[in-house]
Amino acid sequence: MSRVRWLALVVLVAIACYATWKVDAWRYGKELANLSAAYQATLAEIATAATKASEKARQTEQQRQREIDQVRANDAIQKQKDDAIAAQQRADNDSLRNETRKVLADKVALDTRLTERGKTIDDLVDLLAELRSEADGYAGELAAALTASRRAGLVCERSYDAVAMSP
Repeated sequence: MSRVRWLALVVLVAIACYATWKVDAWRYGKELANLSAAYQATLAEIATAATKASEKARQTEQQRQREIDQVRANDAIQKQKDDAIAAQQRADNDSLRNETRKVLADKVALDTRLTERGKTIDDLVDLLAELRSEADGYAGELAAALTASRRAGLVCERSYDAVAMSP
């Protein structure tokens, strides 16, 4: 074979190799473009899902906070009611103490009249009156403490329920 034929054959093989390489490059470029577009679409979906999840979490947290604020507001109202009841109980206790003092003062007059008849009143009446007065005072204090404890427990329970029941 002549040199020209060899040269033509080499040029032909080179052209074939170059054409194959260009076709493959074009295919890979197209495939890469498709993969890039799919990747960008996936990134956009992930970003959208993250935004939606963040918004939902924010709304859930705001709802929980509103519920906790409502529980606190209800507690403040209940505390005002309980304080009013406790004040009334203290007033009743003070009134009862005053009545006990009056009875004890009247007891002296009664004791004098009974002594004239030959009878006496033991000091037990004094002790019982004083014990009753103190017991009433302690009962009022205990009632106020138990009311505050009950209210705090209910607030805690409602706060827990508000947070636990939220989605």
